[in-house]
Amino acid sequence: MTPAILAITITVIAIIVELASTKYSPKVMDLFVNDPLNFWVMALFVVASVNSIWVAHILTESFFPMISILINAFLACISLLLVIPYFNHVFTFLHPHNFINYVEDKTIADIENIAQGKQTEKKIDILKKRALDNIEFIGDIAINSVIQGDRAVTQFSCDVLTDMLLSYSEIKAKLPEHFFDFSKLEKEDPDFIDFSSFVLGTIKDRRIWMERKIFRMMEVVFSIACDNLKTVASGILLNTGKIGKRAIERNDKDVIFTVIQYFNTFIRFAINKNDPKTAISILEHYRNFGVLLMEKMPAEAERIVFYFKYYALEAQKRQVYFILETAACDICRLIEIAYTLQIPSQQALLEQFLKLDQPIDESDEGTISQQEKSLIGVRIAQTKLAGFYIINGRDDLARIIYTDMLVEPLKRIHQIQEIIELNKNEDFYEISGRGVNIYYITSERRKALEKFFLWFEEKQQTAEAKISEEK
Repeated sequence: MTPAILAITITVIAIIVELASTKYSPKVMDLFVNDPLNFWVMALFVVASVNSIWVAHILTESFFPMISILINAFLACISLLLVIPYFNHVFTFLHPHNFINYVEDKTIADIENIAQGKQTEKKIDILKKRALDNIEFIGDIAINSVIQGDRAVTQFSCDVLTDMLLSYSEIKAKLPEHFFDFSKLEKEDPDFIDFSSFVLGTIKDRRIWMERKIFRMMEVVFSIACDNLKTVASGILLNTGKIGKRAIERNDKDVIFTVIQYFNTFIRFAINKNDPKTAISILEHYRNFGVLLMEKMPAEAERIVFYFKYYALEAQKRQVYFILETAACDICRLIEIAYTLQIPSQQALLEQFLKLDQPIDESDEGTISQQEKSLIGVRIAQTKLAGFYIINGRDDLARIIYTDMLVEPLKRIHQIQEIIELNKNEDFYEISGRGVNIYYITSERRKALEKFFLWFEEKQQTAEAKISEEK
C-alpha cells in the first residue's frame, strides 16, 4: 500500500508540475524540487515504503517483530493522512502568484545580502547571477502569459517586477561598486548583448543595469500586449510611472533618465504600429510623470515638453492622427502647472508650444481635412491656455498666443470658437482610458475667452476700416 501511495503521488506531481512548467517556465520544476517541504514529504513516503519491504521480508512464523510492525503501520497511516494536505500544498505552491512572490522574496534577500558588504566579489557574482535568473524567470512568465492571453498573471508578473525594482531602489545606495560592474554574465545576457560598448558604458556609469534589465522585460511584454491585451499595456505604463515617481522622490536622475527613455520608446513603438489609441494612453501616463517631475526638476520637465512636441509631429508626418491634438492638450496642462509653480522656463515652454502647429500640406488633398482637424485641435489647446492666462491677469502672455494665431483666417478662428461652444460636457462621449473631452473648457475660462476672440474681431474691423480708407 505504501509504495502505491508513493507511485500515485509521483504520478500526480509529475503531471501538474509539467503542466505548470510548460505554461509558465521550466524553472518552475527547479523551484518545486528545491522546496524543502516537498523533499521531506517525499522522503517520508520513500522511508515508509522501504520499511514496509523490510518488515515483509523478515516476518516468519517464528519471528514476529511487533515494534517494526507498529512502526510500519504508523508510517503507512501518516503517509495516507498526508496525501490530501500535501496535494493541497502542491496546488497552492504551483499557483503563479505564490511562486512568483517566492522568487521575488529570494531576489530581494540576495540583494540585501550583498548590501551588507560582507561578501567577496566571487560571492557577489553568484548572487547577481541568481538575481538575473529570477528576473528572467518572472519576465518569461509574463511573456508566456501575455501570448496565451492570461491577463491576470501577466499583469501580476509585471507588478512584481515593478515592486522588485522599488524595493531595490531602497537599498541601491548601500550596494558595493562591484555589483554595478559589467561582467561576462551581463554582456552575454540576451537583453544586453545587442548594446554597443558606449551604451554598456553608460549603463555602468549610471549604475542602472538592474533597471534596464527589468524595463527590457516589460518592454517585450508591452510590445506583445499592444496587439491583444491593451489593458496590460496600460498597466505597464502605470508601473513605469510608479518607478519614475520613486526616482523623483529619491532624486535619482539616472533612473529618471531611463524612465524618460522608455516612455519615448513606447511612443515610438505606438507610432510605428499606427496605433493612436496606445499612443494617447502613453501620453496620459507620460504627462502625469511630467507633472511630478516639474515640481522637483523643472529642467527635466522642459525636456518632456520637447519630446511631446517631437513625437506629436512625427506622428503627424506618418499620418497617425489624433496624437497631435492630444499632445497639445497635455502640453497645455504642463504649461499651466509651470505657471502655477512659477518655473523660470515657462516662457520657453510657451514658445515650444506655439511651434506645435504646422501648416497644412495642400499638395495632398486626401489628407487636408484630417490635417485641418489636427491643426484646429492644436489651436484649441493654445486658445485654452490663453483663457488660463487671462483668468490669471496675464493678458501679455495671452497676447503672445493671439499674435501667433493671427496667421489663421478669421473663418478658422470662428470654427475654433464654435467647437468650444459645442463641447460643453467634460466627459468624453466614447469609452476611453482618459474619459475626458480634450475640447472641453470650463465656464470660467469660456467667459475669459470672449475677450480673447474679441481681439480677432477688432483686428478684422481695423483691417477692413483701413481698406475702406485706402479706397
